[in-house]
Amino acid sequence: MRNVILVGVDGSSNSNRALDWAIVEAKIRNWPLRLVSTFPSTFVADPIVGASYALAAKQEAQAVLDHATKRAEAHSVRTETHVESGDATNVLVEHSETTKLAVVGKRGRGGFVGRLLGSVSSGLAAHSHCPTVVVPQGHDTTATESEDSQGTHGAPRNERGEKSTMHPTFFEAVHVGDRPRQQENVINDLSFAGQIVITVDSGTQGPALWEAAEMARIHGKPLALVSVTGAPIGDLGWSPSMENSDPYYEEELAKLTRVVTTVAEQYPDLKLSRHLFVGKPAEVLVHTTQTADVVVLGTRGLGGFPGLLLGSVSQAVLHHGRSPMMVVPGANTVS
Repeated sequence: MRNVILVGVDGSSNSNRALDWAIVEAKIRNWPLRLVSTFPSTFVADPIVGASYALAAKQEAQAVLDHATKRAEAHSVRTETHVESGDATNVLVEHSETTKLAVVGKRGRGGFVGRLLGSVSSGLAAHSHCPTVVVPQGHDTTATESEDSQGTHGAPRNERGEKSTMHPTFFEAVHVGDRPRQQENVINDLSFAGQIVITVDSGTQGPALWEAAEMARIHGKPLALVSVTGAPIGDLGWSPSMENSDPYYEEELAKLTRVVTTVAEQYPDLKLSRHLFVGKPAEVLVHTTQTADVVVLGTRGLGGFPGLLLGSVSQAVLHHGRSPMMVVPGANTVS
């Protein structure tokens, strides 16, 4: 894989937001962008009509690509461009084999070129060979660009080895009370603004964890490790006591602490925090997307369908999330 950011473009407003996010990321990492615009392969019985349709579709795709290229080059970001015929998901997945990061908008538009719809973003996230960032509708990329350029969250450390000034590592445990309403208050009062959030599943240390840590290092931002666990077996929804002395809670907290310690050993300059919630993982993680700069998710499962590859929790977060979400393929994920 090359140090290149893959971006699927279709000219829609959300595609442009995804492009803007990718431009900021490319500048921070000092990587070029690979801009890809696709148009459908349509078979028409009349060869004259079919040829005219294909030409019009290709011209529109090229126009979209030209606009995206000018947008990137206006920010002094290097680009390489590709106009290709075929299914957008398949084309982007193939390109992901030779890039380090992919970026796509959650929604696109109709017409000849508009194939970057929700199915494409979820399909790419499920089958991509590299981490994929999905930028949702309505996300404001200008705030992130302003913060990064002004160093609000610390100067980034890029591929040239420029070092940032970091805060010392610290650990913070968020304990959730024994009532649903109490958990809701804790979550609603908690902000992950200016942070990279990584979801940690039962103390596991997969590729997503290290991708999140590396992103936090590059951006000079804190890394929040969030774990969500259900109530012990036998309880209906909520444990009657989730205090520090509860063995079940302590066991889950210990797993999370071990992960935090491992990350701190590999990234001693990172500012880290740990957050353990009891409840429904999708609901908690969707809430983190309301304030986090980026939420990092891992894929689950080895089946041949996108839903099995992506996992129900990741699908729910991608569907309802409000901040950019990075899906990192697992070591054993197939496409």
